[in-house]
Amino acid sequence: MLSLDFICQHPQVVREALRRRRDPRNIDEILRLAEQRRGLTTRCDGLYASLKGKKEMVRSRGAIDKASAGQRPAPNQQVKALTRDIRQLEMQITDIGARLQPLLLNLPNLPHQSVPEGDGDRDNIELRRWGDPVTFYFQPRTHWDLGERLGLVDAESGTKIAGSRFVTLKGAGARLERALISFMLDVHTREHGYTEIMPPQLVKRTVMMGAGQLPKFEDQVYFSSEDELYLNPTAEVPLVGMHSDSILPPATLPLRYAAWTTAFRREAGAASRQARGLLRLHQFNKVELFQYVAPQDSYTVLEQMLGHAEHILQYLELSYRVVELCSGNLPFTSAKTFDLEVWMPGQESYVEISSISNCEDFQARRADIKYRPTHSARAEYVHTLNASGLAVGRTMAAIFETYQQADGSIVVPKVLRSYVQSSVLNPVSA
Repeated sequence: MLSLDFICQHPQVVREALRRRRDPRNIDEILRLAEQRRGLTTRCDGLYASLKGKKEMVRSRGAIDKASAGQRPAPNQQVKALTRDIRQLEMQITDIGARLQPLLLNLPNLPHQSVPEGDGDRDNIELRRWGDPVTFYFQPRTHWDLGERLGLVDAESGTKIAGSRFVTLKGAGARLERALISFMLDVHTREHGYTEIMPPQLVKRTVMMGAGQLPKFEDQVYFSSEDELYLNPTAEVPLVGMHSDSILPPATLPLRYAAWTTAFRREAGAASRQARGLLRLHQFNKVELFQYVAPQDSYTVLEQMLGHAEHILQYLELSYRVVELCSGNLPFTSAKTFDLEVWMPGQESYVEISSISNCEDFQARRADIKYRPTHSARAEYVHTLNASGLAVGRTMAAIFETYQQADGSIVVPKVLRSYVQSSVLNPVSA
């Protein structure tokens, strides 16, 4: 969430940021309400000062009257009037605050100055590529075709159980999914220094608000109304919630967390050419990387987390490219984002497999997460960063398409063979 003081002091900066994001919102109503609240607060403070003086006067006169007449002084009408006026002003201030809050919660983060300006995918900047796409001497199949032929992915039973965009993984397909999760967590915890977390799959509304999922994405989440709990759309949400309403003591940062959770997204109204197979499901597994860092370190850490996600793809020997998102494509909570896009030979296209973002203090303000640089220092908001490390289903899809053989079998990447206990996926192993 953006600071109201910052918005009022730098309205042109915020307006320019919204323009760069191609966001149609304006801040005129926020500025009007903030000015109105300031005026009411000033009046209220003045009345409090007057009330304090009147009460002292009443107490002094009461002592004199009691000493002389032995009676309690009559109620002071001015004190009553001041108290009534203060209550009315406080109610107006509270009402304005309630009207300001949703306006502030719906404002996106400000893009970092280094973010390229643009409207959509065509304006993203490709920074580099890794690995040469594999050459096939036959027409490569798509991962959904391969998964069905080998009996690894059962879309029909997934639809029977839960509806469209759900799948059932079977045999070696289920083992490969589990292997990928274990492999990713092992690399991130043993080599990159993350602490493994297994958080609840359900979260409170306040946690969703703190992470920036609500109210913006209300129509995209699954909600249990009876319990007032939400299914995680991403492990980023509970990882923000772990330290909400906290002041982290000195020498705590950085905090590095790696969590595997199942993510649930309604994808309401989403239309995509990537709707088939494992690419855009309502339920999918993801290993999430999350860091709490001091503000001065966050952009160095952003590059490090990008490298951590890349490391997984390099281990798996999957060709990919690194893309810097333009201002019009930035996620709601992000100040700067890189995407990793893996090459899918069966589709002859790059597909996003990880998003790495620096949210600066945007989530920390919403969730009230601070730290103390030293024991005597004033508490400051932390910076939060997140990265997919990686989206598991999409990684499996890339393996299917990259490692497919002419006979329809799939070679298991070397680093996964000890996890899967197999070097080839075929109808027999499935």
